[in-house]
Amino acid sequence: MVDQLTPPRYPLGPLLSASVVLSLFTYPPGGVLAVGAAGCLLLTLTQMVEDYVGPLTIVSLIVLAILTLLSTWLCVVRQRTETRFRRVQTVAEAVQLALLRPLPERIGHLRLSGFYRAADEEALIGGDLYSVRPTPFGLRAIVGDVKGKGIAATQTVATVISAFQEAALLYPSLSQVAERIDAALELDRETPPMAPLQDAGAVSPTGHTAPAEEVFATAVLLEFPDNARAVHVLDRGHQPLLAIRGGRAYVVESEHSLPLGMGDLLTALPHTVTLPLHPGEILLAYSDGITECRNRAGTFYPLRERLQNHCANSTGAVSPSGLVAFIEEDVARWAATLSDDLVAIAFQIARTDD
Repeated sequence: MVDQLTPPRYPLGPLLSASVVLSLFTYPPGGVLAVGAAGCLLLTLTQMVEDYVGPLTIVSLIVLAILTLLSTWLCVVRQRTETRFRRVQTVAEAVQLALLRPLPERIGHLRLSGFYRAADEEALIGGDLYSVRPTPFGLRAIVGDVKGKGIAATQTVATVISAFQEAALLYPSLSQVAERIDAALELDRETPPMAPLQDAGAVSPTGHTAPAEEVFATAVLLEFPDNARAVHVLDRGHQPLLAIRGGRAYVVESEHSLPLGMGDLLTALPHTVTLPLHPGEILLAYSDGITECRNRAGTFYPLRERLQNHCANSTGAVSPSGLVAFIEEDVARWAATLSDDLVAIAFQIARTDD
């Protein structure tokens, strides 16, 4: 239409080439071919109506035809790349969900809820971890944070979770479970899974063995006996637990020790602390990604104080799911940007009428 309204000395037909190039981002190859063919036909008819068919028209048609073929080929390449990416993404999501399985609302006498957010927005898993598993010794759980963050830390996450899930079923004490995870991480440090075995313990030109990369994880291990009236806590350098009871938030005192993966540096076995659980009390385990996120003024997120205010302003009883949902939303409002992985798991004794 614009070409018809302008003088013949201003040919606008070649601009049809732009429509062909743009179509490759939205249409399938057949659609790109159709757009190019329609452009060639429209350009020919327009020039014939104006009786201005000349060398410029021929050149424009040749350019448009070449662009159509090239755009069609690029569209085929784009579709193949998108298909390959979707397949890789599906596999990656399946692997990540196999490691960090969704939490049920209730296991035995315990109600639980949690959320997980990776620092990498394109990933489902990062450097934080959790695992909950029923065992012959009661419900056991681990919440931790490995060295590093994002996708690069998932290898260590896989080691910790797989070692925990196996050891939790076999060993009667949390200290023994932690020792098994220590051994698995030490093996990773000595022989990194991503490096060829023949390169492990490479020797430098001076004849000295290259130092092993640090592989460790801070974690808290929990064990809830079948009656769920108490909890056994083993803290391996992780953030202190919080207890919400009677509308108030308390820091749970426990004995801190070195992180998992540093068991060879321990001078004595870490002690497990047994704490009573009161009806309605919520126990919260979380990572430092929550307490270390900052607002625009650079202030760290005050988790205990924010939970205290939330409980004081709540009209009804606070539930694990409600508490976790509040933390997830409140942290997102507080932080200007979230640059670290986040995890929070809440546990509560279920009432007999639930």
